[in-house]
Amino acid sequence: MHSTGEAGWSVMGTGTIATEHMVAAIRAAGHRPLWAVSRNRQYAAHFSQDMEIPGISVDARRTLQDPRVGFAYVSAARDRRRHYIQAAAAEGRHVLCDGPIAASSRIAATLAETCRNAGIVLALNQPFRALSPHQTMRRLLQEGEIGTLQSLLIARGAPFQPPPNRHPDEETDHGDALFEMSVDSIDLARFLTGQEPAAVSALPAVPPGNGAGQQAYAIEMSGGAIFQSYESFTTAEFDSIVMLAGDRGTLLAHGTLSGKGSGALVRRLNGRNELIPIRDRDQHVTTVEAFIALPQKPAGWMSVGEDNVMALRTAEAVRAAQQKRPASIRTR
Repeated sequence: MHSTGEAGWSVMGTGTIATEHMVAAIRAAGHRPLWAVSRNRQYAAHFSQDMEIPGISVDARRTLQDPRVGFAYVSAARDRRRHYIQAAAAEGRHVLCDGPIAASSRIAATLAETCRNAGIVLALNQPFRALSPHQTMRRLLQEGEIGTLQSLLIARGAPFQPPPNRHPDEETDHGDALFEMSVDSIDLARFLTGQEPAAVSALPAVPPGNGAGQQAYAIEMSGGAIFQSYESFTTAEFDSIVMLAGDRGTLLAHGTLSGKGSGALVRRLNGRNELIPIRDRDQHVTTVEAFIALPQKPAGWMSVGEDNVMALRTAEAVRAAQQKRPASIRTR
């Protein structure tokens, strides 16, 4: 494995606005984006110019063989992430990747094993884990502030909008939008509770004309808590809800899943609501700094390859449960 003392990065994928935030975060952490990589050379050139990244390439391996490069950030389209992760593993470079890392848990498991065998870190850019309200919820739960956890609720809804993208010719797959949303929700549930999914039940997903609809499912967690999720592209936008309910109190985060700010966190104890002050941090810088330190200082809150495998596997179980016909209730 190559030394990772170098502070240079190869940025693989040039599409989303989120990539621009991560480039800024890499610089804020004292590192240098050195290469912009895309299979479309023109895209790489435009991104390099906009982000002031000196090198451009359509060959990922070439950039990873640069001795100044110690890290790779992968934000390419989902079907290209495997190629870039495998290239980074072959060159011994630690990888930070947007999630999910693959379209299926089977492929994700193979990628996680490849990186493990190569002795490199495969970590995910999961903004929900990096948000201060969610990290505070997790800490307060672990400290026993609300007693024994009984239930976790996640609810979010808004009309479907493709994620912001630098390239308008790249279409979003509406059919996968709910699936990826459930992957994120399941990963957040595992992070907040420290429990693993054990059993799944679900209502059939309801797709409108554009193929992206709404879904509701419940998961029994390994520690006995019940995780319930509602995710929709059919409603008017409402403040997202993340609720941890214990036998002594409740923690409730509002507006943390919209991507428009860190939201607010409320603790309810003894019939009273208390607004919990949150130190607002840039989630992108927080993620990059934690990732850089991972080889020497494990960060328990970060999502790694194996976490994404479990989230994908559970989302696949949700999708399978949605295919089963629910029992109807006769009203007469």
